Amino acid sequence: MGKIGAVFAGFADLASQWAVHTPGGTAGRVQHTGDDFVGFRRGHRDGGVAAWRFERRKMGNRGRFCRFCGLGPPGSGSCPEGTAGRDRHTGDDFGRVRAGEISGSKPGEVYNLVKHVKGKWTGSSNWSTLLDPLNGEQFIRIAEVGEKEIQPFVESLSKCPKHGLHNPFKSPERYLLYGDISTKAAHMLSLPKVSNFFTRLIQRVSPKSYQQALGEVQVTQKFLENFCGDQVRFLARLFAVPGNHLGQQSHGYRWPYGPVAIITPFNFPLEIPVLQLMGALYMGNKPILKVDSKVSIVMEQMMRLLHYCGLPVEDVDFINSDGKTMNKLLMEANPRMTLFTGSSRVAEKLAVDLKGRVKLEDAGFDWKILGPDVNEVAYVSWVCDQDAYACSGQKCSAQSVLFMHENWSSTSLLSKMKDLADRRKLEDLTVGPVLTLSLSRTSPPSPSSPSLSPSVLIAKPNIFFCKAAHLYIIF
Repeated sequence: MGKIGAVFAGFADLASQWAVHTPGGTAGRVQHTGDDFVGFRRGHRDGGVAAWRFERRKMGNRGRFCRFCGLGPPGSGSCPEGTAGRDRHTGDDFGRVRAGEISGSKPGEVYNLVKHVKGKWTGSSNWSTLLDPLNGEQFIRIAEVGEKEIQPFVESLSKCPKHGLHNPFKSPERYLLYGDISTKAAHMLSLPKVSNFFTRLIQRVSPKSYQQALGEVQVTQKFLENFCGDQVRFLARLFAVPGNHLGQQSHGYRWPYGPVAIITPFNFPLEIPVLQLMGALYMGNKPILKVDSKVSIVMEQMMRLLHYCGLPVEDVDFINSDGKTMNKLLMEANPRMTLFTGSSRVAEKLAVDLKGRVKLEDAGFDWKILGPDVNEVAYVSWVCDQDAYACSGQKCSAQSVLFMHENWSSTSLLSKMKDLADRRKLEDLTVGPVLTLSLSRTSPPSPSSPSLSPSVLIAKPNIFFCKAAHLYIIF
């Protein structure tokens, strides 16, 4: 009973603390009723670790809080809108841009971030512009760093020691900090209006349907959920092996590289850079992040969100530049590891220039093989269509070539694939520009051949079918 009494005493103490931090716990505040909810707000920092406190608030009094994030009135410091002059979030905006309003008359702007310049977002002497692929307007301005402007980034990386920003012996409380950052960021991405903002922003720069872009946001959110709380420090779990005699042991530690570089492509503007960036940060590295400039506005906005969630601004440098400038930066800064996702041609050059200090995920050529057993034709045709044309075929798992047994030629597979492909249109971004493969030996489709769209070419002796760069081969 003594233990039970102690437990209840603990609850009573917790309740008294709760009363101090809730609107109903102080004089003059409206008491809670059945229509209130629990949210959380960022509290004080203790030893460098963000502490979260729960705050109950009455929904009927919700006008005091931002309808976009639920974390405070705009301009209060609790809201990611900061001191901007907007009265309310509309659900389509975050940080500096409104996804639905980026246009030639209201162009979005993308900045750089480097610790050497007091950890502030900065412009550049050279601003490049992106053309809206739908109407040709200049709808995004990018502060591209030139070769003569890379020195602050070089110095920022060079100042990071090879034992990193934290490790099992240095500032271990930062593992908990990043667990808290992940918690807050995952919560923010779970909010429908935040999720919708990033989904629409991805669509604005990358030809994806709403569901495909939303899937990218959801995968990112689930990744962050997986590394909440203690999960970050569990990544640094060490091992010990008994030695040959008393007092001897062998210990192994997971150690950061220190200064690192991350270069990501255009096809996944949010998922790839966030997953790779957070993985580097969890383990104590100091990364410089370069996202393809055509889509870097998405990650710039995500960086601002991460800063709001507690990410120290000096932990990550963010740069916009062309490939030549970035290559020069890598050669001068000499990061201890570079993670590159992109073309095989650039990957091969980096492997030589960086003397092997690089991890690569380069271009792929993905085969799909249908054997002699014919089943679930409708489902197989749907999977083939999704793998070939979702994201306009610009994804790692995109179907590059389909090999199918001749048994499938007597089914409605190809006609179903044609019907599914014909549903895709630019208006809803279910398909974007896709090149058609030209074969050296081709002839027009014969009347007896399957009903395929006019863009399909059939090669003699009628065993190759090609639609929009995706090959079908009957064997």
